[in-house]
Amino acid sequence: MKTTVAVLADYANVERSGKLNIMGIFDVIFAPSVPCRHAQMNLVVRLDAEPSETGVTLPIDIQLVNEDGQIAFGLKGEMAFAKAPAGELSTNNQILCLNNIGFERFGDYEFKILIRDEVVATIPFHVRQTQSSHQ
Repeated sequence: MKTTVAVLADYANVERSGKLNIMGIFDVIFAPSVPCRHAQMNLVVRLDAEPSETGVTLPIDIQLVNEDGQIAFGLKGEMAFAKAPAGELSTNNQILCLNNIGFERFGDYEFKILIRDEVVATIPFHVRQTQSSHQ
């Protein structure tokens, strides 16, 4: 399995033709104080699977990890890859809309995406204090 895209974005969708559209990729969330909540973000992951990984249901685990390595938030589910034509990889686009995710402190975070308990992607980002302007 290979990850070809793993980002946080303001918005993402997949067209009927399979085209993945991503708008507003970011890696910093600014807040005036903590604890804080981020209204909405989309976790976007595009995975390519080998023929041997298609046609079966695979467990997926998404974890939000703080800089101390503690899991602050997690989701578990299942995903499957369709069979691809001979000689081609099977592609699966995953878009997870996350609303009102809370952060207890400023610092470094990352989303970890695990399939079959193996990390296939990490998306690092930061929660920083908004700088006030001095005039």
